[in-house]
Amino acid sequence: MSKKVKVGVIGVGTHGENHLKSYAACADAELVAICDTNEELLAQRAQQYCVPQTFTSYSQMLQEADIEAVSLVLPDHLHREVAEAAFAAGKHVLLEKPMATSVPDAEAICQAWRRAGTKLMVNWSNRWMPGFAQTKAALDAGELGEPLYIYARLNNTIYVPTKMLAWAGNTKLPFWIMNHRLDIARWYAGCEAKRVTAVCRSRVLSEMGIDTPDFYQATVEFESGLVGNFESCWIMPNSLPWVVDSKFELICTHGYANVDSIQPSYIVASQTNEESRLSIGTPLMGEILGRPWGFVYSAICHFVECVRDDKQPLITGDDGLAMTKLLCAIVQAADSGEAVEL
Repeated sequence: MSKKVKVGVIGVGTHGENHLKSYAACADAELVAICDTNEELLAQRAQQYCVPQTFTSYSQMLQEADIEAVSLVLPDHLHREVAEAAFAAGKHVLLEKPMATSVPDAEAICQAWRRAGTKLMVNWSNRWMPGFAQTKAALDAGELGEPLYIYARLNNTIYVPTKMLAWAGNTKLPFWIMNHRLDIARWYAGCEAKRVTAVCRSRVLSEMGIDTPDFYQATVEFESGLVGNFESCWIMPNSLPWVVDSKFELICTHGYANVDSIQPSYIVASQTNEESRLSIGTPLMGEILGRPWGFVYSAICHFVECVRDDKQPLITGDDGLAMTKLLCAIVQAADSGEAVEL
């Protein structure tokens, strides 16, 4: 029987719970410790997922808990300090995307990772969505030819920046959601971006006192010649039956792919709560008979497997740094109105 990887989770909010569910169900992981500043939520999660140790201080958890690896599931702008501490403590790290919201922070995280000599995986879990993974396999097999053009849209309803995230004003859409599709594009291109133009606009959220743009549009040119048009907004109306709106099209020299990843496989409507009136299931993630499954679970299990078997994760700190440079270039291009060369 293979040894289980002892893990901890820092940040047990909405997405942090997905990590808890995944580790609790992963046969090769043992969920040992969790950390959050919300003591009530911390106690609730510990009881729900049978976690023996709880901490309100991440530094205390990293020093005292008997763990080999840790998930960092924190607001976008808070990654650097905690990641550096985790590496200084000799831990393997699964870092939720984005790596950071500035290039200096991303570089510091990478330096700490290299000093530690442990694993770092940045969790762009959308690579484990079947449509995206199967398209990559078709590209690698030469079935589609060379990628030429990508159109990608990934939007949220206004629920996300106004009610789901208390810290929406501390991030921007390229860091929050657009990066998922940029990661897929970079994965398909097999090279780095070289030139970015972008626009953004601020009206709806700024009038609500939330200091972050309503939408971004970016055109990204890659070294291979691939061009991508990327759109993200988070002011879609809450009357939509889903929180995420997605579209992805890839045109190649010998083929085409269309990955519409958010189409529901079922819709259940309820009159008990107007704010969450629809429960939508997709073929991508969820629970079956009480066990998690899908792309989030698969990505986390991949990280556990890499720690257990001493393998390189599919997405490393080098990918995280390259993506941070691209994301910051998009923000810079939109702010300045000028193209940014990378």
